[in-house]
Amino acid sequence: MRKIFLVEDDDSIREVLEIFLRSENYTVHSFANVSEFQKRKKDEIPDLYLFDVMLPDGSGIDLCKEIKNNNINEGIPVIIMSAHAQLTQIKDACEPDDFIAKPFDIDQLLQQIQKIVNP
Repeated sequence: MRKIFLVEDDDSIREVLEIFLRSENYTVHSFANVSEFQKRKKDEIPDLYLFDVMLPDGSGIDLCKEIKNNNINEGIPVIIMSAHAQLTQIKDACEPDDFIAKPFDIDQLLQQIQKIVNP
């Protein structure tokens, strides 16, 4: 079963994504903010990181940079989600593997995830 680490501060979006992705046979570990994410088991590596940009205690862009600069995560894709930022604003900062604009269509989100996790 593929594993996704999700960082999303909006409780309702996080819960919907958890339920939906689990129904699609993904294991989902979700975090409401950067500090929760930083407390995760560092030796547990997912198949995908899914980060919201605007978080109450930091930025998904900074998390993306951290993941991309850590050799242990080499080859692990990062998808950034945002209601405010555009891919052009984010691309140079952290080079995500994909971008999802909010609000998103749940089926389109699943297709983007599947395309990256199951190339």
